[in-house]
Amino acid sequence: MSTPMSPEPPHSDGSMEEDEEEEQPVEAALDEVGGERGTGSLEAFADGAVRSADVARLSDLDRDAVARFVAEWPLLPDTTRERIVRTMDELVVDRVDLIFGRVLRLALDDPSAVVRQLAVAALWEDERQDLIEPLREILAQDPSPDVRAEAARGLGRFARLAESGELPESVGRLLHDDLLSVASDDRQPALLRQRALESAAVFARDPAIRSLILDAYELDDQAWQGSALFAMGQTHDVSWLPTVIDELASPDALLRYEAARACGVLGDEEAVPELLTCGGDEDAEVRQAAIAALGQIGGRSAIRALQTLSTTADEADQETIEAALEEAFATADPFGSVA
Repeated sequence: MSTPMSPEPPHSDGSMEEDEEEEQPVEAALDEVGGERGTGSLEAFADGAVRSADVARLSDLDRDAVARFVAEWPLLPDTTRERIVRTMDELVVDRVDLIFGRVLRLALDDPSAVVRQLAVAALWEDERQDLIEPLREILAQDPSPDVRAEAARGLGRFARLAESGELPESVGRLLHDDLLSVASDDRQPALLRQRALESAAVFARDPAIRSLILDAYELDDQAWQGSALFAMGQTHDVSWLPTVIDELASPDALLRYEAARACGVLGDEEAVPELLTCGGDEDAEVRQAAIAALGQIGGRSAIRALQTLSTTADEADQETIEAALEEAFATADPFGSVA
């Protein structure tokens, strides 16, 4: 099952193969790097092999290393550059001490659309305001619709910051206008418009954006409906909850998945009974989304639902349930009873 907000990472033409030599475990490789981070050179990738330790050395490059990177990066094959950026994205998920922002920002101008898209996606943790303008430029000007769609998604986190008052109002207005313009332009590719709508949803107090969400949902198109459900969640407006709950019983797994995610963001306990049902869904991604949503909602009823699911869940789901219970207990009323 593919999802509107979680597409498969972009792939090359298939020439990107795994390294023939077996790489040592990631943690051991990174520990081996130690104080060498920030001094890496792209010469390490001249043989086409992309090893985690070599990528880690590109973390937090110093000024001299950045100058070398700028000179050496274009000389690497497209597939090698793609693999380096992919590896950066994978490493930072579990290693908050690795900082690839300088390298990834340079990769935003890469001649390969795949590399540019990967670089935008890999900057998902970067909330520095000076990234907004490069992403706006990509949204407006990049020749690849896929890269523009990734930029639209990336701007979503800044839209959330603006709507919550963490960025100046003037920045929020720019983001609102950019995203609304793309989402409402039927000359643009559908995927690009969907990503723009999903990111613009935080501004749904604007009737024009709310109308776009409703129009998308009413289309006889799975991708648009899934995108609309995701957007409903991003509005944080519980008036969408009846629609979202109804879709938890959809015959379409993608729509059940997106509805479950939206329920988690909306955070209303009214969705708990239906999420409990989805926690036993035949589709693994739907189950995982429903379990995660229960953790987000929290409260006694969600905790009881998670405890019920844990009695019959398989090993993979048990890990998700444990994480969800931890999140749910963290927000539960300390004086309330769960039994």
